[in-house]
Amino acid sequence: MTIAKFAFSVLSILTLAAFTSCSSSDDNSSNGGNNNVTPNPGQWKVTYFYDKKDETSNYSAYTFEFGSGGSLTATNGSQSWSGTWQTGIDDSADKFLIDFNGTLPSALTEMEEDWRIITIEDNFMHFEHTSGGNGDTDVLKFTKI
Repeated sequence: MTIAKFAFSVLSILTLAAFTSCSSSDDNSSNGGNNNVTPNPGQWKVTYFYDKKDETSNYSAYTFEFGSGGSLTATNGSQSWSGTWQTGIDDSADKFLIDFNGTLPSALTEMEEDWRIITIEDNFMHFEHTSGGNGDTDVLKFTKI
């Protein structure tokens, strides 16, 4: 009977070791880990922005122009702000970085993050950012217009 208990113990330890040694990637982006995926050039609208609450309405008057060379322009009526976008890898995750120039309205300041790429498609982009301070997850979604 002690051999059966020993065999069961060894089998249990090996099973536990197998399950804990498996790792799951936190990169569930549709681009398959390829940070060369870029937004389709043209005009986009924010269709969802979440930062502790739904703040999508703060972006209703904005359009965003993503240029193929990394240029970015945000327009709100007659005002425009220029900036850049780029992709990269940080913490083993594909990231999408947004950076605007100059003095900005708070809505644009909130977008300046290293967003984790969830998906970039021809007409839709979904990004998330987990705050280092409190662990909250911000969500940003664009739809091409």
